[in-house]
Amino acid sequence: MRVSILLLGLFFCFTLLLRPSATADSSYAPYPVDLSGLKKYPDALKQFESMHTKFQKAPLLESEHISRMKLLAGVLEKEPNWLDGYWLYAADAYFLGSMVQNPEQHARARSDLIRGIEILETCLKKDPRHILCRFFEVSLQAKVASIDGIFASLRSGKRIRDTWLEVIASPYDIKFRPNVTLQGVSRFALGLFYRLVPDMFLTDWIWGIRGDIDTSIRYHREALTFDPKNPCAHLMLAVSLLCKVKGDPKSPEYAEAMILLSDTEKEKPIDVAQEVCINDAPKIRSEAHRTCGYTQAKYQEDVKEDDLKN
Repeated sequence: MRVSILLLGLFFCFTLLLRPSATADSSYAPYPVDLSGLKKYPDALKQFESMHTKFQKAPLLESEHISRMKLLAGVLEKEPNWLDGYWLYAADAYFLGSMVQNPEQHARARSDLIRGIEILETCLKKDPRHILCRFFEVSLQAKVASIDGIFASLRSGKRIRDTWLEVIASPYDIKFRPNVTLQGVSRFALGLFYRLVPDMFLTDWIWGIRGDIDTSIRYHREALTFDPKNPCAHLMLAVSLLCKVKGDPKSPEYAEAMILLSDTEKEKPIDVAQEVCINDAPKIRSEAHRTCGYTQAKYQEDVKEDDLKN
């Protein structure tokens, strides 16, 4: 059974959207980003806006994300009550943790992710219900869990899932990238969750969570309505469809998945994570029978129910 929760895997790269924009569902209001902390320091604001402008058109280098984190950390030291500064910092930490393409980089990625989690602890002590601090906390934890393995994933799975459900139920949306929104990526993450978590009575009994491939497909379809130009959204829906039918080429799910994989390859990547999705489309097409454990980092191991009992 699939046992690792790589939720939000490496499709998700962040930047702040300074101007509101329409979402797939008009019932969501643009999240009111607070830049008051930065505005007190014109030089810091200018540097941040410069990198933001670049990030709308091209990926930032690792050094540029580190520079933004240092800039934000400096402002937060002087303005500890500026809550939006914490998730802005954590978002860059998430991006750094996502810039890995082989297992040899996992230790470094994990370190970057933990930095983001640690700074979010301050935000959540000040406001335990802050929606974006909570969103990034569980997203970072889920990414760490994908590196650490099965038990780290399952033990934290219920809180991770419930937080994403709360984001969906919230009144807000925000564009993190030109083709990635808060509401889209939350549904994307839930789609991964319900595919990767074992569909077993034991996981429900012990951890209060259980996988369901049909629920996975439903959330991935919803994610595409919010982020139709995100190549990872196309890829992961294809993966779940193929998982459901175990790659059966005679099934309608297989035919739909092949179209989605072609759609994935047609999209233009705007960062490293999306480039990985596009590059993985041929692999998914050629290995359609083994998609159930697929994540961008690796194929997750299968574990039998007896193994979980032990």
